[in-house]
Amino acid sequence: MKKMVLVFVLVVLCLVTISILLSRRSNEVAPVRLPEVSQINLYHYLSGSLQGGVAAMIETVNRRQKNFHVAAQALDHEAFKSMIHKTLAGSNPPELFSYWAGAKTQELVDQGKLEPLDDIWREASLDSRFSPVVINSASTYNGRKYLLPIGQHVAVFFYNSKVFAKAGLRPPANWAELVEAAEKLKQQGVTPFALGARERWPAQFWFDYLLLRTAGPEYRERLMQGTASYTDLPVKKVFGMWADLLQKGHFNDNANDLDWAEAAQLVCTGEAAATLMGTWAIQLLTGEGCGLKEEEGFDFFVFPDIDPAIAKVAVGPVDGIVVAKDSIHHELAKKLLPFFAESESQKTMSAGSGGFSPSLQVGKEYYSPLRRRILGEVESSQHWAFAYDLATPIAIAEKGMDSFNELIEFPEQYEAILDFLQQEINSLSDKQTKKQ
Repeated sequence: MKKMVLVFVLVVLCLVTISILLSRRSNEVAPVRLPEVSQINLYHYLSGSLQGGVAAMIETVNRRQKNFHVAAQALDHEAFKSMIHKTLAGSNPPELFSYWAGAKTQELVDQGKLEPLDDIWREASLDSRFSPVVINSASTYNGRKYLLPIGQHVAVFFYNSKVFAKAGLRPPANWAELVEAAEKLKQQGVTPFALGARERWPAQFWFDYLLLRTAGPEYRERLMQGTASYTDLPVKKVFGMWADLLQKGHFNDNANDLDWAEAAQLVCTGEAAATLMGTWAIQLLTGEGCGLKEEEGFDFFVFPDIDPAIAKVAVGPVDGIVVAKDSIHHELAKKLLPFFAESESQKTMSAGSGGFSPSLQVGKEYYSPLRRRILGEVESSQHWAFAYDLATPIAIAEKGMDSFNELIEFPEQYEAILDFLQQEINSLSDKQTKKQ
């Protein structure tokens, strides 16, 4: 009898224990199984005053496909230039990063840091999405595809419409009219040209256009590639013309202390009449901090003719996305690139950046009237040229941009500045020869 009671108690205890365990399990939330999504990292320099469009583009890419998630990291525009080299030298660089087409991309290709895109380019028929000019100049290096274009900008003068109207001015069509307008504005207490050269590159557009409008694109190409000298008469003429404007007080006094956005703000407030800058300035001039309306509060004009016999050239950069060869998932990352080339992604990037889509599938009707007019000026130009720092070997470009800041500070010394610049370039060439 005692044994039966003991067995009964043990059975009851087991049943109670099982009941408690089942009750607990029924109250637990079943773990959610998330779909397996491969994360692809993208580093970019489109931050701060240049951030427009990139977040919307990445959001579009993530929405358009479900196999990957692009995790973007925005880095300071200037810090990016040195940081990316350190990152690529490490063991785990990001799969994707934005980069400037031209000499900067060529440098990384020559160093073996970038993954060729020829296979995915063929599979996605990307030749049909971009013009041969863009493909050849921005995407192709050493005969292979390396860069997917996502944005194109052109440098023009943006001017405050009210300031011009008050001075009775219209956009100048030639150099004489530009100088005359500057004199008139200066007499009325307005700085004719705003320049923010703290990071050096914003000053390059003055050198680019002055050289292209006086010596032409063929000579500029020779200078960029080192077969012409900075002590040549054409370059001295350009520095002399620029120095003349500086000495007459046609630029803001603190040009080397401001960045490009601070200079554009002077145009917004009417302290300065115009600034020579890329179309990314549109997002600043129309943004919350300024709020000018296109074609009402501000407008544009191209750098005027100096020698009418010289072919018209437009200057600007092309931004793109490249794949790091040493990244862990670079093969997977390449599969994402066609989504950045889609018209929806290209449109969102263009809308926020102020520039233009390199895609043939984005028509002119997509742009505002102001930007359609700017695009018309680009199309009427016989040539397109990358800006100085994207058309010149990196080491030489660094020296050249230093000379622009020196000219701004000491315009009366322009010939000595050029002499010293050429000496430095010669020294770089000597060092390179010794290495070989």
